[in-house]
Amino acid sequence: MKSRASKPSNILDRRRLVLSACVIVCLYVLSINKEITKRSFETNLNLSEGTQTNKWMDTSGVSLFSVQGDPTKCKDVIYSADTRDPYSDVEWLSKGIESMEYITHASSVLRESTCYAFVKISSPFLDSSGRKLHPVWGRIPATALVMNVFPNAEIFLYMDSDALLPFSSNTPTMMYDELAFDGYGDNPSMTHLKPGLIVNKVKTGWMCSQCENYELEHGCFNSGTLLWNRTKAEPILREWWESRNTKDNFVHPETGEGFHGWNGDEEFRLSDKMGEQNRLMYVYGSNPLMQELIWPVPRQRSEGFNSLSCPNAVDKGHKPCLQNDASNRAEFDPSDSDKFCFVSHFCNHKDMVVEVADKIMTYKESPNSTEPL
Repeated sequence: MKSRASKPSNILDRRRLVLSACVIVCLYVLSINKEITKRSFETNLNLSEGTQTNKWMDTSGVSLFSVQGDPTKCKDVIYSADTRDPYSDVEWLSKGIESMEYITHASSVLRESTCYAFVKISSPFLDSSGRKLHPVWGRIPATALVMNVFPNAEIFLYMDSDALLPFSSNTPTMMYDELAFDGYGDNPSMTHLKPGLIVNKVKTGWMCSQCENYELEHGCFNSGTLLWNRTKAEPILREWWESRNTKDNFVHPETGEGFHGWNGDEEFRLSDKMGEQNRLMYVYGSNPLMQELIWPVPRQRSEGFNSLSCPNAVDKGHKPCLQNDASNRAEFDPSDSDKFCFVSHFCNHKDMVVEVADKIMTYKESPNSTEPL
């Protein structure tokens, strides 16, 4: 005959068994969801094979990590890339990516036609020859990968992981249509162009003085935000990627010194954080075809320095612009008077990524309206 004292122990054992079973079931469901997600990405990759335009590009060093939206339906894509897990304990990174995924769904304008994707860059990042490159080079194969995954999209907006949208009402296609109008600066043609890439000039600072000294004129770029048109992107991607194999560089007309970001031996050049940006500037400055395919903005001269290389301002006199690379205002959906650039890049203010991301996560639209509450 069992004693009554053993009953609570039996009940406790049964509860532990039930709890363990629940944990096992939950883990199994999570594994299934991960597998379904993985399969959906693989399916999309397979579906896009027939439309690939960048088969020459080795994309083994990058992988699609997450997608917001239907890859078969979106007309344009916003994407970011990093070596770190976006859901890691790096607060500004995790909050920034989460807010971008949120706003592409919460905004009725973006939800209608825009997808968001995050691409993971392998670390170390190696090219097909086994050479170690700085991870910033990963944005080139990441672009090729994203274009293949989203076969029906035409316009692609790359943003560094510390860049955010300051507005909820502009799709990449809208940005492209406005920025590709040649109606500003010296001798505008007043026509709508169709460049393969729109890139913003460096706003101000030491890099501007270097561009002036090397007489680069419009070819002074910040590659933290890139706006691509699929139809003319491939020649640029190919030329930019292949430029890592040459040591050619801009040379100062007086000192003979090479331009910042591409000096020293091959190992040093490939590991330089500014290397891929230097190479984009170089292919633009040295290849006439690239000057036809790449459209730097804003087009207006700097009023204070009479410079074509850098606007030295973010204001009504130098709009439209693609990105503000010196953002120091943590704003989202500001008033019309502040709408100068389509992307806020917080290169030196990671704390503001957190502030803006928190504001984005509170975004809600009023019923039957695209206006925020």
